[in-house]
Amino acid sequence: MRIVEADLDSLAARMPSGWAAVKEPEQFWGDLGTHGRRLLKELLEATMELWRDEWVQVAWHRPATRRTTHRNGYYGRARWPTALGTLRDVRVPRCREAGLTARMFSRLEDHRQALGQSVVDMLLAGVSTRRVGQLLERIIDLPVSAGQVSKLAKRLDGEVRAFHTRPLADQFVYLILDAIHLKARGTPRLFQTGLRRTRKRVVLVAYSITVDGIKQIIDFRLANGETRAAWEKFLANLYRRGLQGRELRLITSDGGGGVIAGVEEAYPHVARQRCWFHKMQNVAAQLRKKDQAEVLEGLRAVYAAATRRAAVRAYHTWARRWHAGYPAAVQCVDRDLEELLAVFDVPSEHRRMVRTTNGIERCFREVRRRTRSIGTFVNDASIERIVYGLVAYHNAKYATRICREFRKLERVA
Repeated sequence: MRIVEADLDSLAARMPSGWAAVKEPEQFWGDLGTHGRRLLKELLEATMELWRDEWVQVAWHRPATRRTTHRNGYYGRARWPTALGTLRDVRVPRCREAGLTARMFSRLEDHRQALGQSVVDMLLAGVSTRRVGQLLERIIDLPVSAGQVSKLAKRLDGEVRAFHTRPLADQFVYLILDAIHLKARGTPRLFQTGLRRTRKRVVLVAYSITVDGIKQIIDFRLANGETRAAWEKFLANLYRRGLQGRELRLITSDGGGGVIAGVEEAYPHVARQRCWFHKMQNVAAQLRKKDQAEVLEGLRAVYAAATRRAAVRAYHTWARRWHAGYPAAVQCVDRDLEELLAVFDVPSEHRRMVRTTNGIERCFREVRRRTRSIGTFVNDASIERIVYGLVAYHNAKYATRICREFRKLERVA
């Protein structure tokens, strides 16, 4: 499905002139400094370890008849200014004989800005052995192999694996499911130019709101498509890890057959909400341009109604008005009306959050913006790294922020 940067409330009024920007957009990701500094610290420590190995010229725990120096543990540098901010408690390797520390700091200081930018590149574009290798060669003035750079990448890969396998608390009251599409390099075309094809990779995403009102991206998975098998496997994994849905009140998704089948298999007892944004896209495709604004404004009165009864009345008014001119558009809404109105079974303060999948789409708008210049990802691992980096930043940023819709309900109570 296509990621769009629009809010449902502004869609009806602005449809004729194209999709609008998000109304009062939340700075969803903000600065990546905190996560970037952590990765920069790991890169610095690993780089200095490589440098010491080359300086000593003797492998760990190997005897040598001729040595110029010996490893001598580590010391902690409390503060280290960088392009991304101050790093704290950096582990610096030492040798018994003098010389290593002074040369190492001189080289690192010369390339401090390049190191900071490299960490951002690693986070947002996947680790490139060529780019990071060139950087390390400038720092340590020695050749750096792809294998050495891969060791640095594996630090982040380990975090990704841990994120995908961590236990889940059954504490989610709303679940929103959607997918985004990214490009990755494929296998070479046989018997042709030898150039690699571009293949599309789908990222399935589970976004949630906890019983305490905390927004959280539970998990994501790469898949070849939005098939029933892919969604069933993804949701079954969430269920096995602890998300059994005892607190779930509503699951929101688009109208794709794969995700609907997956939800029915994993959480058949939970009410399903059809995404109003995707439904209005479907309706808009049936309309002549001159009528789009008026038709969609009439639909807005349905989902914006105060009660289910008022929403049903608004729908029948809308359907009578447009049935003669656009029977296919009316039928498109009518066949999914019950699922479109499921949102009226939750508190009115919560409805705007869960009547669309826009929460996910706003999140991954930043992924698309930052990866537009990349074109295609090197491989699946690079996709995993960038998505995990942004997901981890989001979850950390909102870990203690109770969303205002929950606070409103508490004040009413």
